Amino acid sequence: MKRNLFLALIAALVLASVGIAQTQARGPWMHLEVTEKGGDPGTVKVNLPVSLVDTALNMVKDKNLKEGHLKLDHTEISVAEMRQLWGELKNAGNAEFVTVEKKDETVRISREGNFVLIKVNNTKNTKNTEKVDIKMPVSVVDALLSGPGDELNLKAALSSMKAGNAGDILTVNEPDTHVRLWID
Repeated sequence: MKRNLFLALIAALVLASVGIAQTQARGPWMHLEVTEKGGDPGTVKVNLPVSLVDTALNMVKDKNLKEGHLKLDHTEISVAEMRQLWGELKNAGNAEFVTVEKKDETVRISREGNFVLIKVNNTKNTKNTEKVDIKMPVSVVDALLSGPGDELNLKAALSSMKAGNAGDILTVNEPDTHVRLWID
């Protein structure tokens, strides 16, 4: 009888924990789905509350990632230069900033409303078109570039996402791989 009482108590605690977690997790969620069709096909799905991702950033032990700030080392363009470029692009409003058209590849970078769009289409082989679409809210870019020095502020970008910037952030379509990252 004590064993049954103990099991009932454990079950009640687990159910209570699940209820508390569900109550707390009603905010936005980040979803990542990666589907491989090649040699070893499979799918990986990660669904996490944005608040959990935010908390996990504090736990990462890396010399370049501390307290949600990512320090960029050895890049061709500094974060300070990125901020300066972003300021000019942001003030320009809606526009197509960069278009590169080659025989097998097209790259476009533009701003439409509250979003920065980056689209890459690679058609080296007509059967194997590769596409990358990035749709980043302007407020998320602002937050990302709000870090000090040569640091990107990942925590601020996540906070901006929590504030209601839902939708697709990144999609990659390759012949054998599909990647989708979105917030809802």
